[in-house]
Parts: sequence; structure tokens; C-alpha cells
Amino acid sequence: MAKHKVHTNSMMALYQHDLASQDADREPMTTTPTNSVNRRAFIAAGAVAIPSAALARTTSFASVSSTADMDFEDLMKAAGNNLKPMRDLMRLLDNPVMRQEIAYLANQVTINLAQAVDVADQAPIPERSKAKYADDKETFTKDLRIKLLEAVSASTALARQAWLGNEEEIRSLYNSIRTIRKDGHDEFEEEH
Repeated sequence: MAKHKVHTNSMMALYQHDLASQDADREPMTTTPTNSVNRRAFIAAGAVAIPSAALARTTSFASVSSTADMDFEDLMKAAGNNLKPMRDLMRLLDNPVMRQEIAYLANQVTINLAQAVDVADQAPIPERSKAKYADDKETFTKDLRIKLLEAVSASTALARQAWLGNEEEIRSLYNSIRTIRKDGHDEFEEEH
């Protein structure tokens, strides 16, 4: 964990230095970075950290499980909470700051869902899916992971398109994530 934090901090420092040196008219950053800069640095660091921290999971060579403290339901709720604000932001795509916010939120959804893939075996088979899966927890978990990874791919692509400013692709990918979510809930979410 300490290595990851050091790496993330060094990535943030490099990114902040790069931002400061890009504009010769601008003073070098001597004050606390803005929230926007912190978010950009977090997203940049996340692009490196997600594969190593969230997606890599433990292997047979690893001695400590990184998923011990993760709860599937909490991760799914967090992903949903990061997806909800995007609905209003979809009306403001012509604003670059709103696209940055979408990129940040999409990155958070990606992280939440990628972590949920690792702990998908915590999800119970819902009653409405018993006919399909019976008591085959292994197949249920595999299918759930595949659906989650579909959403991870779409949310990663959404973050990228938000940074590129491609409004049509942003809308399309956002709608795709909502469809994946609905289909996933129909099959994998337990009735409350």
C-alpha cells in the first residue's frame, strides 16, 4: 500500500510540474494545487494504478489478498453513486469543466467496478436467476464478472472520450453504461 501511495504522489508531482511548465507566462506552482489539478493528477495516476492495484488482484505468487476489506455491495453502491451525477452533466457537454467532471466520475466508476470484479463471489444468486443458475455459484460468479468487465470497459472509454471532448461518443457510452447496468441488475441484483 505504501508503494502505491508513493507512486501516486510522485505521479501527481510530475503531473503538476508538467502543468506548471507548460505555460511560460504562468508562475510555477508554489501554492496548494487546485481541486481541478488534483483531480487531473488523480486520473493520470489512476490510469497507471488501476491495472496494478485494482485489476491485477492477487495471484498464486502473492501472499496477501488485497480484497479482504472490500464488500461487493458497497462497491456497487459507490459505482452507482458516481454514475448518478453524470445524468445532469450530460446536458452540459459543451462545457469543458463538466466534461472533466464526467471523466473524473467515470474513472471512479471504473475503479469501483474493477474492484467489484475481485469480490463478485460475495454476491448471492438472486431468486429470479435461480432457474438459470440453480445452485451453480461458479457460473453465476463468472457471468457476473463478465458483465462487470463490460461496464469497466465502457466507463474507461467514457472517461477517455470525456477528455477528448467527443460529445457524441460521451452520450453513447453513458447510455451504454446505463443499459449494461439495467441488464446486470435484471439478472444479478437481489430483490430488495
